[in-house]
Amino acid sequence: MNNGEKNEILFKVYLCYLKKTNNHNSPFGKIKKLGFDNIEYNEIDENIDFSELDDEIFLEKISKSLGIEKSSPRNKADIFINNIAYSVKYMTAGPPSITNHTNRKGFVRIAKQLKINIKDLDKLITKYWDLRINNKISEDCYNDNPLSPFKNNKEILRPYLEYFCFTGTGSSDSKYPAENLIKFSKYNDPSTWKIFSKEETIDEIWDGLGFCMRGGKGMPKNFNSSKDKKIIEPWTKYSSKKYRGALSVRYKSK
Repeated sequence: MNNGEKNEILFKVYLCYLKKTNNHNSPFGKIKKLGFDNIEYNEIDENIDFSELDDEIFLEKISKSLGIEKSSPRNKADIFINNIAYSVKYMTAGPPSITNHTNRKGFVRIAKQLKINIKDLDKLITKYWDLRINNKISEDCYNDNPLSPFKNNKEILRPYLEYFCFTGTGSSDSKYPAENLIKFSKYNDPSTWKIFSKEETIDEIWDGLGFCMRGGKGMPKNFNSSKDKKIIEPWTKYSSKKYRGALSVRYKSK
């Protein structure tokens, strides 16, 4: 497992410990229910030695005994605490993905569902490509770059980003959407935990967002013969021996 996955599991194990010891000193207050969907995690031994969980094999053993599973990328909710579905983001690993290699077809689907105009986003992607082709910006363009075509267009991006954070992917709605997001930098230090509502999340992460148009994953194997060519072509350019038209959005903690 990577560092982000490991710390998200450690976070869930620590929540089991807080519940068992009746600890109220976290943003969640008293934890009465803890698990995934309607399945409660099992009780933890309150004498657990968390230093032993640095060993991944032992961590997997403990998490399995508690009923904790690795989060599925198809689920937006990672855990249910007191009947509220949370997306969990560990901020000390590599920048977590918000939108993972999604071409225009996925965004068109979301735009139709949300009843918004995809043309506004098309214009921003066109500006991105113009700047990138002219070497004004790099492949990964973060909002701390004054030339970013996205940084002053938060409200155009907001509905899409909220959807990807809480509701689903380019292909479909998630079976388990999230209601709130929690980010943390130390799994066993609640002072580093922060909870954000859907409305607050995009404002919180906006300045740390990076946008990139990628090839390979998220693109058809043969662009020119693809049945989706017409719908994805407005975002697609041939660059560095690949057709690149899949938008990836990542968050770099401030």
